[in-house]
Amino acid sequence: MNRLLLAAVLLAGTALIAPASAAVLNNLSINVLADDQVVPQSSSAPCIICATTQAHNPTGFGYNNFNSTGNDSSFNLFSSATTGEFGNNVQGTFYTGALLKNFLTSVGDQTLTFGVAVDVNTAGGADGNKETLSLFQLINFGQVGDTPTIIFDLAATAIPNIRNGNGSADYLITGFDLSSINIGDRLLFRAAWDHATDGGESFYIVPILTAVPIPAALPLFAAGLAGLGLLAARRKKKTLDVAAA
Repeated sequence: MNRLLLAAVLLAGTALIAPASAAVLNNLSINVLADDQVVPQSSSAPCIICATTQAHNPTGFGYNNFNSTGNDSSFNLFSSATTGEFGNNVQGTFYTGALLKNFLTSVGDQTLTFGVAVDVNTAGGADGNKETLSLFQLINFGQVGDTPTIIFDLAATAIPNIRNGNGSADYLITGFDLSSINIGDRLLFRAAWDHATDGGESFYIVPILTAVPIPAALPLFAAGLAGLGLLAARRKKKTLDVAAA
């Protein structure tokens, strides 16, 4: 798929890659974050879709730095500015399976599972007029020439602002798992939301760090080593006692 065709695909929006179909591997869920669960954006990079000039992304990890002036209340964006429309010096490139997997393993996420934090900036709103995240997807474009496939999908949900200000998440989208993704697959996140009348929303990756369980045999092995050490010490003492006599 060349660059022009890719731009046409993304501009077509829902025509090719929505709604979600049986091809979806996993439906995502969204959870409200408690105060003690919030991870600031500055320590949970990378951004994927953010209205910010202070992203803490690793080198080579692009994002969609879109402009939010408060005049546009609805957005439908991809994680990289592939059409050039939301540029801000961000090149229109895919993420790859290798890029995302390498990032996750580099921060200790060996399970290749992660969440996407959502920082909502639109305050207030009547019950029927609250900001809504109408979709959030991870789309796999596969290899060149493959048909794009939605592999993770979130149903529409209201996302009222919980914490005012920029840089602290209100929600965490969970259910992402890259273990079955090929390193050469080309990937894009997509988010659409409406009733956004204040500052720009931010979406950024939060690795899910899981403690690696200690094998059941390891404590027995350690005990065995300790026993051998004690036995050796006793034999050495006995040898010294005999020599002294």
